[in-house]
Amino acid sequence: MPTMTPDPLAVLQVATMHNITEEQAATAITWAAHMTVHAWEAYADTLGLVKKDGAAMEAWFSTLGPDLRSSVLEDAVTAVVGADRVLAEIYSKQDGQQRARVMRTNRPRVHIH
Repeated sequence: MPTMTPDPLAVLQVATMHNITEEQAATAITWAAHMTVHAWEAYADTLGLVKKDGAAMEAWFSTLGPDLRSSVLEDAVTAVVGADRVLAEIYSKQDGQQRARVMRTNRPRVHIH
C-alpha cells in the first residue's frame, strides 16, 4: 500500500484541535488511514468483496457514521501522543545516564606564568 502525504490543511486542523505538533497530527492521520484500510480489508474478506475496490470501500466507510469515523482518528492521536511521551521518557533517562566527557586533545599544555 503506497503511503501518501496527508492533506496539509487536515494536518493543521488536527494539530489545532488536539493541541499537538503538525508532525504528530500527520502521523495520526496516516495511522488512522492505515487502521481504516485494515478494517475494510477484514470486512471485505468476511463478505467476500474485492479489497481493492475503492468505491466499495468508500461506500462502506460512509455507512460507519461520523462518530465512529472520528473515533478512529481520536484513537490514533492518543496512540501517537502516548508513543511520543514514552520516547521522551526513554531519551531523558538515557541523557541522565551519560556523563559529560572531558575533551582530550593531543596538544601539549601551555602554562602561562
